[in-house]
Amino acid sequence: MSQRHNTHTEPDNAIPGVRVAIVRDNEDPENLGRVKLEFPWRDADDESYWARIATEMTGDGYGTHFLPEVEDEVLVSFENGDIHSPIVIGSLYSGDRKPANNNADGNNDIRAITTRSGHKIEFDDNDQSGAVTVETNAGHEVVLDDESGGEAITIEDKAGNSIEMDAVGNSITLTAKKEISLEAPTIKLSADAEVSIDGGTSVDVSGATVDVSGGMLNVGSDGNMTLDANGMMIINGAIIQLN
Repeated sequence: MSQRHNTHTEPDNAIPGVRVAIVRDNEDPENLGRVKLEFPWRDADDESYWARIATEMTGDGYGTHFLPEVEDEVLVSFENGDIHSPIVIGSLYSGDRKPANNNADGNNDIRAITTRSGHKIEFDDNDQSGAVTVETNAGHEVVLDDESGGEAITIEDKAGNSIEMDAVGNSITLTAKKEISLEAPTIKLSADAEVSIDGGTSVDVSGATVDVSGGMLNVGSDGNMTLDANGMMIINGAIIQLN
């Protein structure tokens, strides 16, 4: 049976309720995710014992990991009121440490997790334009957009290269600023209705063998047309008409 943190009877000098503390060290030598604290309400300048962090879920090698930064202001409780057993139960914003998001419009639609460097996961609960956005500090972004009439999933990098899955138009659009490359042992393009390939300047098709076939085949040119072969050229048909 695994050993849990020992419980104690409440000491005579028990500290009731919760208190504010400042994180002074977060490099736990035992890698237990603990921090050392300074208590501004105490006269002593000494740091606390290592304080455990109350988090949403914990387990052996799994769980949530949000370790407070040094200088963060936190809220602390004490196990059985014992000052030697502090537990951080939350973090506090202050005048010089303000949240990344605000509620200026009063709708309280935005929930977000923002890291020190600016990586962000944002949840927009607006009834008409709700979305979930994952964004890096460099500007790479994934948006799951539930906007009424505009539902889509978009993946876009900071250069503007993107993949958009349009749930309204039932389409997928790949956009690149320079080039799109597909590489695989076999690539198949299939459509129930039509396949269109359009090159603004040219279209090149090459291979050891190139087969073009269909129920009807039309090859036309608005300008000159050249058919050229380094070897034998064979033209075969039930009727051949040259004009």
